[in-house]
Amino acid sequence: MRNSIGRSGLLAVLVCSLSACQIPFYANQKKQPAPAPVPQVQPKPVITKEQQAVKLLILNGEYTLAHDQLLTPHNDNAYDYFRAALKLDPNNTRAKGGLQGIVMRYVDLARQAAARGNYSQATTMLNNARIVDPTNLLIKEVATGLAEQIKSAPPVEPYRGGANEFLLDASLLGKDDPQIIAKLTGIAQKLKATKSLAIIIARTDVEGRWIYQKMRDAVPGYRVRGDIKLGSPPRVQLVPVAQ
Repeated sequence: MRNSIGRSGLLAVLVCSLSACQIPFYANQKKQPAPAPVPQVQPKPVITKEQQAVKLLILNGEYTLAHDQLLTPHNDNAYDYFRAALKLDPNNTRAKGGLQGIVMRYVDLARQAAARGNYSQATTMLNNARIVDPTNLLIKEVATGLAEQIKSAPPVEPYRGGANEFLLDASLLGKDDPQIIAKLTGIAQKLKATKSLAIIIARTDVEGRWIYQKMRDAVPGYRVRGDIKLGSPPRVQLVPVAQ
């Protein structure tokens, strides 16, 4: 009877064995982490050719504005670039702000000229500002102040010109009049003979470039060197080149 197992002992062994067999399989497995969420890729906005053109026009406008190419030269000035941008995008705020920037620059130039007593140039700068925005109230305010300043200013003696300086008849500039062409030709020939630099003082950029072109045409093959400055009366200064 030592090797025999009682009915109660056998039953306990069977129950234990059956219980062990009923342990779930997954109880001994490691818990797997949840898969990472797949990021949502936002589609890139589509830029149309028209939008690209507007952006390029505005960049050119801001560049030429920063370099005082306000109304000139032809086809490369801030006014034309901003207006072209507004034709494609009438509500573009950068283009509208650029036009106002041109007005503010001309008003500033007018104030500087008036402070120097150069009322002719100040008037020209305000007229240029009116081309951009004819109804601008700031232009009207500065023009009123300029008129009062001119009225109270003492009479200014006409500018006689200095050494190596040639005064030009303002009424003939921009015209192919034989008298002004002959004078510019003589200045250009003297410029070439003395190998000097030409400082062109003109009331506007357009006027200055016209004077430069006529002098260049007068001496074919010779490179006219110099600079254009805004001022009045119109004239050309010959500056010797340091040896």
